[in-house]
Amino acid sequence: MNSNDEKLLTPAASAIFNIAKESGLINEIYKELKECSKLFEDEEIKKYFDDKKIDKREKIKLVEKKLKSIFSKEIFSFINLLIENELIDELANIVDIYGTMLDEYNNTVRVKITASCNINEDTIKQIIDTIKSFSDKKIEYTIEIDDSLIGGIIVNIGNTVYDYSIKNQINMMKNRFV
Repeated sequence: MNSNDEKLLTPAASAIFNIAKESGLINEIYKELKECSKLFEDEEIKKYFDDKKIDKREKIKLVEKKLKSIFSKEIFSFINLLIENELIDELANIVDIYGTMLDEYNNTVRVKITASCNINEDTIKQIIDTIKSFSDKKIEYTIEIDDSLIGGIIVNIGNTVYDYSIKNQINMMKNRFV
């Protein structure tokens, strides 16, 4: 998502975030948004909601028929609003922005550690302790394995990437000699 998209979508994410905050359902609404977003990623569903020939009211009726009993009234109303404003195809990006707002609200930073193979708990603890030494935020982390890295690790802290992979080092050496 580029910065222009983010500027356009942040008000929508803020609106649902504020509603969730007022009703004391910040985490629950986030979970529902993620579930709902997965539904709208289906190719057939995307095609239907992208079709300009189908009236918005018909789309809203379908959502009401299929989703009203599954999701909260807040999510149902929000989805209808996105359909009316032709933003339903941006739901995944709105969910990402909401997630960032939620992390900020909860004073949390997300860390993703990508390694070429399984790493032991001591190494993970060292990485997390190092991050804790320069951040007072709660840290939530995930571990991913990517054997294309050859060796080393990549650590994503929020939007910042620290790439200590052998693959990256080889690419940097290639660029120096080209």
